[in-house]
Amino acid sequence: MKKVIVLFKNENNLDLILKSYQNLKNNFGFEILPIYIRDVAYKTRISETMITSGEAFKILSELEDDFIKKVKLKLVQYKIEHELLILDGVSANEIKDYLKSADLLMLEQGMFLSDLLIDFLEISFRPLIILRENVINFDNLAIVSNDGVKVNNSVYNFLNLFSKLDYETFPVLTWNFKSSNHHLLELLKNKGYNSLVMSFSSKFDSIEDFYLAANKHDLIIMGNLSRSFFFEKVTNRTGLNLLENLKTPIFIG
Repeated sequence: MKKVIVLFKNENNLDLILKSYQNLKNNFGFEILPIYIRDVAYKTRISETMITSGEAFKILSELEDDFIKKVKLKLVQYKIEHELLILDGVSANEIKDYLKSADLLMLEQGMFLSDLLIDFLEISFRPLIILRENVINFDNLAIVSNDGVKVNNSVYNFLNLFSKLDYETFPVLTWNFKSSNHHLLELLKNKGYNSLVMSFSSKFDSIEDFYLAANKHDLIIMGNLSRSFFFEKVTNRTGLNLLENLKTPIFIG
C-alpha cells in the first residue's frame, strides 16, 4: 500500500485537492493521511492596536474553525474515512515525522510561493506534488530537464512510484540547453520509454512560449531547486519561474 500525505490550509480549493487525491487512489492505490495546518499568524498578539487582538482575533479564529468543518464535510462527501489530523502552525520539519511512513506529499500552492512550500523544498526527503489550478491526472505528462542530477532523480522516483503508468513517450522540454549529451533520455530508454525533446532557447523563443508548451500538459516533472535558489530569487532561475508560472500540477522527486 502506498500513502500520500495531503496538506490542507485555510481557503484551499478543496475540490481541486480531493479530486486529485481520487486520481491517485483510483489509478495507483494510494491511501490518504489528511492533515490540516492551522494558521497561527493571527494568534500571535503583538499589540492591542493590531488586528491580532480583541474581536478581530475571535473572528479570524471562528472563520478558520468554519473552514475546518468544510474540510471534514468534504472528506465525507468524497467517501474518505480517514480522520482529519489538525495541527497548529507546525513547520515542515515537524511534518517530516509523518513523511517517514508515507511515499508522497501533496499540497496546493497559489501564485506566490508560501514559506511552508519553500521549507518543504529545502528539507523534504519524499517526492512532492504541487497543485496549481488544474486537477492532477496522468494522461499527458512532460519533463522539464536541464539534464541535472535533481531532475534525473525526480524522473527516477516518479517512474518507481507510478510503475503501472500506461505511457510510451515522454516529451522533454528544455530551456537554453546546449549539451550534445542528454543522459536523462538514456534513463528513459532503459526504463522502456521513448522521449521527444522540445528545445526552447532565449535566442529564438520567449519564456512565455516555454510556459505555454509546459501548460499544455497534465503534469510536469522537474527537479528540486538548489539550496542557493532560496537566497537568489532575483536571478530568475528556470525552476523558480516554473513554480510561479505553471498552472499545471508539478511533481518534484
